[in-house]
Amino acid sequence: MRRHQPGSRTLQLATLTVVVLLTTLTACSRGNEETLTTPKPGFCEAAQRYDERVERGAKLAEQITILEKLERNAPKDVADDAELFLDQMRAYQAATKSERRELQDDPDVARAIENVNRRAINGCEFFESEPGDGS
Repeated sequence: MRRHQPGSRTLQLATLTVVVLLTTLTACSRGNEETLTTPKPGFCEAAQRYDERVERGAKLAEQITILEKLERNAPKDVADDAELFLDQMRAYQAATKSERRELQDDPDVARAIENVNRRAINGCEFFESEPGDGS
């Protein structure tokens, strides 16, 4: 006859509960991604253009112009984030050097930028078909 150590049944139950919870959360998060609407073409075009131009050293004024288009076309789920991103870039443009340092360290803006980037990557299908891959 197998003997259980005290508390082992509790540990097994807790482990099973965690596994079920993680499985449920994973399934729910996948469902949420599928319910997001496809962003307007203007959002995707602006997101891709912004990425390309920043890599090539675009001036701040050009970045703001691109972000204005992105913000106008942003899906509802990231509209506030896109607006915060644009507002912060405008503030950065008008700021002194010392004020710019403070603006760069704003965690709310960092989160907003991450949300906009994530939405562009997940909604715009940038990586679905690359030029020359036969798609």
